[in-house]
This record gives sequence, C-alpha cells and structure tokens, in this order.
Amino acid sequence: MNKFALTVENLTKIFSDTKNKKENKALNKLNFQVKQGEIFGLLGPNGAGKTTFLNILGGTVSKTKGNINVWGFDIDKNPRQVKASIGIVPQEVNLDAFFSPRKLLEDSRSDDSVHKPTHFAVIFDSARKNFRNEIYRDYKANRSEAPEGLAPQFEYIRKSVKAFNLPSIELLNYEADDLIASYAKLITSAGAKVTVISSDKDLMQLVSSKVRLYDPMKSKVIGEKEVFDKFGVKPNQVIDVQSLAGDSSDNIPGVPGIGVKTAAELITKYKNLDTLLNKASEIKQNKRRETLINNKDKAILSKKLVTLKDDVPLKEEPNSFIIKKVKTDILYDFLREMEFNRLLSQAISFYGEDNKVKSPSITKKSFTKIDRKLYKSVLNEKDLDKLINKLNEKSYISIDTETSSLNPHEANLLGISLSHDSNQAYYIPVAHKSIKGLKKELVIKKLRSLLEDSSIKKIGQNIKYDFIILKNNGIEIDPVEDTMLLSYVLDAGNNRHNMDTLSELHLGHKTISYKDVVGSGKKQLNFSEVKLKEATEYAAEDADVTLRLYEILSDRVNNEKLNKIYEVFEKPMIKLLSKLEMEGVKVDSEYLKKLSRKFEERLKKIEKEIYELSGKKFNIGSPKQLGEIIYNELKIAKLNNKNFLNIDADFFCFIN
Repeated sequence: MNKFALTVENLTKIFSDTKNKKENKALNKLNFQVKQGEIFGLLGPNGAGKTTFLNILGGTVSKTKGNINVWGFDIDKNPRQVKASIGIVPQEVNLDAFFSPRKLLEDSRSDDSVHKPTHFAVIFDSARKNFRNEIYRDYKANRSEAPEGLAPQFEYIRKSVKAFNLPSIELLNYEADDLIASYAKLITSAGAKVTVISSDKDLMQLVSSKVRLYDPMKSKVIGEKEVFDKFGVKPNQVIDVQSLAGDSSDNIPGVPGIGVKTAAELITKYKNLDTLLNKASEIKQNKRRETLINNKDKAILSKKLVTLKDDVPLKEEPNSFIIKKVKTDILYDFLREMEFNRLLSQAISFYGEDNKVKSPSITKKSFTKIDRKLYKSVLNEKDLDKLINKLNEKSYISIDTETSSLNPHEANLLGISLSHDSNQAYYIPVAHKSIKGLKKELVIKKLRSLLEDSSIKKIGQNIKYDFIILKNNGIEIDPVEDTMLLSYVLDAGNNRHNMDTLSELHLGHKTISYKDVVGSGKKQLNFSEVKLKEATEYAAEDADVTLRLYEILSDRVNNEKLNKIYEVFEKPMIKLLSKLEMEGVKVDSEYLKKLSRKFEERLKKIEKEIYELSGKKFNIGSPKQLGEIIYNELKIAKLNNKNFLNIDADFFCFIN
C-alpha cells in the first residue's frame, strides 16, 4: 500500500469582509489524497481556491476548518515539520530587480544607484464609469463584473499600500491612466524622468525620451523602439492606430475591418488620423476607401476614447510622492492581520527586527559577551601548530572562509577562521596583499588532517560554500553541521537565516557588516586589501558567532524533536549539492530521446482520448479552449459566468 504524502480532509477557508459584513468562502470542504511519488494536478478556473490552498499548505494563510497531513505530520500540531518537508515553487517569477519593492527602496537610499527613484505613487481607478461613458455609453460595457471573491480584495490592496507608507491616488470620473498621463506631463515638464509600471498597452502613447514603461508580466522595459515593434508607429502615433483598429477589451469600435497592421500602414503614410480621414477619398483600394469614409465618425469617436487626458485637475502635488520611511509597526501589524507570515519574515529581515516578537531561543548556556579584542591572528607556523593541537582536543569546532568572490567556484581563498569556544577565535590569512602571513599551501597541508578528522564536527554558517572552497583547495571537510539549516528547520518562515539576523535574534549581538570592513561604491576594497586588525575581527567574529549559534540551535532541535528532519532531510544535502555543483550532472541523451519518444506516443493516445470524449478537435494547450470544453460544453463544473475567461492549474509532487 502506497504511503500518502498529503491528506486533505474537509478543508475550508473563509475570508471575512468586515466592511460589507459578508463572508467569502474560498475553499469549501476540500478532500483529496496524494500518494508518494504521485504527480497531482489541481485544476480549476481563476478564483477556485487553488492558490489559497497552496498558501495554507505553505503556512502563509491559516485555514478556517479541516485537516492537512503531510508525511504523517499534522499542519497544526507539527507546523515546523510540515514546512521543512515541502517546497513550493510560485507560478510567477520575481520582477526585474530594479522594480521589485525591496530593490526600489534599496535604490532610493543608495548613493551608488544608477536608477535612484525619489518619488513613488500608486494610482487607482476610482469607479467603473467615468467621463468616457458620457461620450460613448457602451464604453467597457462588454466587461463582466469582478469575480465575487476578488471584489473584497480591493480594500486590502489599498490597505497594503498604506501599510508601506506609500501614497495612493484616485480621482472620481477619471481612470488611473488619465492621472498617470497628467502626472507624467507635469513631472517631465519639470525636467524629471518617469517610469510607469504597467502592462497596459494604452499607456504606450505616453512613451518618450523622458517616459518609459515597465511591463512586470514580461519583466521588460518599454521605450520608443519597443512601441514601434508592437504598433509599427512612433509613440505619438499610437492613438491614431488605436482609433482605427479599436480595442475589443474596452469595447472601442474603431473602423470595421482595419486591424493594427493596416492602421499602422495608413498612419505611416498619412502621418495622422485627421489627414487620413480628410484624404480618404484618394485611397485606391475601393473597400478600404469606402470603409474609412463610411466609418469616419467611429474613428473620431474612438480617438476621443483612447486618448488619455493629460490635463486632469490634480489634487496631489508630485512632491507628496517623495519616498518616505516605512513605519514598521504599522507594516508588521498589517502583515500579521493578513497572516502573511512569509512576507512578515522578509519585511523584518529588510527593515529591522520586530520589537513585538521576542526571540524564540531556548538557551540553557550563558554566553560571555563577545569581545573582538580577544581574537587572534595566526601568522607563523609555530602558532598554527599550537592552534591545531588545541583544536584536535575538541569534539566540535566552527570554521569560516574568507574569499575573493561570492561565487565559490570562482573565488580564491584569502583566509580561514576557526573557533573552539566563546571569544576563542582565530584568523589565518593566506593571501592578503598587506599581510605577511603563512603560505596557503602550508596552511592547507597542516589543516587537512584536522578538517578531515571524522571525530571532530566542523560547524559552518551556510557551510556548503566553505565545503566547496576547501574542496577546491584539496580538503574535504567531514563531518559537517550547518547553523543556517538548523535555523531553517526550527523557524522556517519566521525569520531570515543569515548570520546577521541569527546573531541579533539569538545572541543579542550585532555583527560587523561586510560594508563596514571593505566600504562601498567606487572606494570599496577587495577583502585581500583589508588590514590585519580589521580582517581578524571580522573573520574571527564569524567563527565565534557560528559556534555560539550551533550550541543554541542544536539544543533546540533536540528539545523540539526535530533531529530527524535535520539529519535525514537537510544535512545530507550539504555534500550532495556541493558535489553536484562542482561536478555537474551526467545526462544520458540516448535514454532521454527514448523517453521523449515514449512520452510522445503516450501523449498522442491521450489526445485521441480527449478528442473522443469532447466530440471534436481543439487546441489542448489553450486554457481558454480547454475551459470552454470542460465547463461550457461538457459541463463538468458550473461557473457563475457563462463566458469562460481563464483557467490555470497548480501542480505539486511529493517524492520521499
């Protein structure tokens, strides 16, 4: 009998809409099981609750009722074990680094940033109807109402913007695009540049040397060239092309029979819409000429509808959009209210610790205060031998390497730090420009037996990096322990697991930052250029802190009975991934070809079965067509809206 990797019983999630005194049931008594090794697809239309379920499984959203069991662990009773046993890959990739919220704020504070935004605002539509509906009653009349489960979220979106201390702008009777156009005009006239973050093609008419778009769906910057590639005309001619081609999504009529390509050809030839309509009688193609003459009014009407107003009576001045410091108490309270645990962890790691949350550490050992003055440099063979003899007496030691790069496969070893007790930490420089230390070859030779001794545990913070560095230098450290992984097993999404965070959280100690040692910007040093005193304090501190963290976190893992998760699932991956990175993966191309042919044959059979069941051929890869078959024709499930809009699926696999 197959072991169940996942069991879901009567899972229900209800979101409360306090403003309208309503409840929205995202999940209603969901039941299913996933066997070990089985790939399971959860299929349904947008808003069916797939993402909500995955968020519950990942711990970012709490369930209302029901049970979830992962590998024998109850999600309520054993949350840490569940989090440590699963991985979730999100559907969407992260935005371009420049436009990610975190990077945006980093750039706003950095003197070295090429793209340093100074102002930021979120623009909302105020209502469904606006002045364009007065011009044309059927403007956007083809659009269905927002899904029932989506409407209550608008309030929370506004709350989230406020929580990040960002200004939000909306104006009755105008669309967000009109406000954007007006602010863009006002700001560029003052000599500044504007970036509009949107995938809306209507905004391409604003593009110029001072205005660019960024499409977050495609992670693509849109300038004048990109507009020409899409529409076949310059940005200032986009309005004319749209006036002719119309827009079915906004129910803009345009001129019947004229698409974007034809419209672009006409506008390129006649320069603008007015000239084209005035000279329509000169067009040689009979059908095209008659169409333009007979539908002149539609083209003029469409132009009024697609043209963004850049003279909206603005209530807020651009100076009110200056990026302000985030009020962490407000932000953290909002993230807790929404049960965004993962986002809360990320926010804390970026903006600073949450004063309302106390350290989860269970510490039996009382550590002495960290004193960097006690750290020692090892510069001669005699001191190195003394240190090795001392370390050989210990059952565990901590280790950290200093290198020339964050990429372990490219980095050169600059020094090694070791520690065996609180404040008893040492730094061995081997390749510093200003330090006359021991030769790297000698240090490696003398340390090899110690670091490869199976009776002495070697502890590191993200020790996979150090394993690769030392392996590339002829030492395969064994056995290994990792404070980063210990922390992850214990506190998964509660906090970041880097050394700086863990040191403050568990030791109450703020470590020396890398920037404090090497500087930043154009004057930034390579670590090989750092003076002995500063290098020793920085490097030895890492070893000292790592040792102290290990003693705290390993005790917690034992006390909370998470040894199996750490020993079976996490720790073995250190060496496995290290060697995988160094050696690569051998691919059996012939076997893959055979497998591909086998899958192709199987897919053809499945396609045939699908066509037989549906009664006709269609594009199985099209979500829209697939949705029409499943929901409208076969009526496998009911939809509130007969016009099927979209369908997607989330897939997950459990393999033990």
